[in-house]
Amino acid sequence: MKSFCIIFLLILFVGVFFFYPYKKDLENKEKENHLEKNSQSQEVVNPQEDPFVLALKKEKYYIEEYLHRYLSYSENKEISASMVIQNVNSNLDKEKYLDTEKTDISVDNLMLVNKYYYLTDDFEPDDLVVLSSKYNSGANSKMRKEAAEHFMEMSDAALLDNISIKNASGYRSYQYQVDLYNRYVERDGKEAADTYSARPGYSEHQTGLTSDINIIDDSFEKTAAFRWLQDNSYKYGFILRFPKDKEHITGYKYESWHYRYVGKKVAKQIHEEDLTLEEYYAFYVRNK
Repeated sequence: MKSFCIIFLLILFVGVFFFYPYKKDLENKEKENHLEKNSQSQEVVNPQEDPFVLALKKEKYYIEEYLHRYLSYSENKEISASMVIQNVNSNLDKEKYLDTEKTDISVDNLMLVNKYYYLTDDFEPDDLVVLSSKYNSGANSKMRKEAAEHFMEMSDAALLDNISIKNASGYRSYQYQVDLYNRYVERDGKEAADTYSARPGYSEHQTGLTSDINIIDDSFEKTAAFRWLQDNSYKYGFILRFPKDKEHITGYKYESWHYRYVGKKVAKQIHEEDLTLEEYYAFYVRNK
């Protein structure tokens, strides 16, 4: 019996001596494998390493604080990084006339007014001037002073090339837009009116920085005045506000007659980089 106990203890000792290190080695390997798999899993979901995120960050107009909006907007869409940047920077991931905010008037000539940014019903520029009949042909003859001065400079330059450029509609008050918009809705219905007319408070004309030129009609595109403006308006601080093929960004149909004053330096950049004011504002004004 005594010899049996000695043999049993000896076997137990040998088993523990050889098996325990083996067991620990297996546990360590399992732990390492688990950590490695977990690390790989984290790398896959890490947005900073995601190929699409890297593509977004390579885009010129990428805005870091918009990353979550870019990713949310692109979810379940077959869309390029470039288009995501363009659309989200233009607020197309938001609901028009619902997800809105008050226009930042402190940026002066660069204030943005569209279907996402509004002016209050009591907003009226304090430096409005009246354009004389030499430069005006419509009922709404007022513009802000700086814009008016550059408009007249542009009109005088065009006249030297035998081109007549006159303001057909400048500043419009909130109440004026109420009446105008309601007439359009009554005539064409709300859905159609929203494609070409701004709701009260959302009209650029209330800024005093906008001019509808010569003919408020699609036929203006066929005139020599339009062609002259295409080549020269930016030199005087004006941009074509609602360009062709960018309706999805501006929210309005193409208007060949609608020009907006932003200042000479900005107008030149917008012209050279083929931007809308929405795109410029998001990257160069709000993101500065």
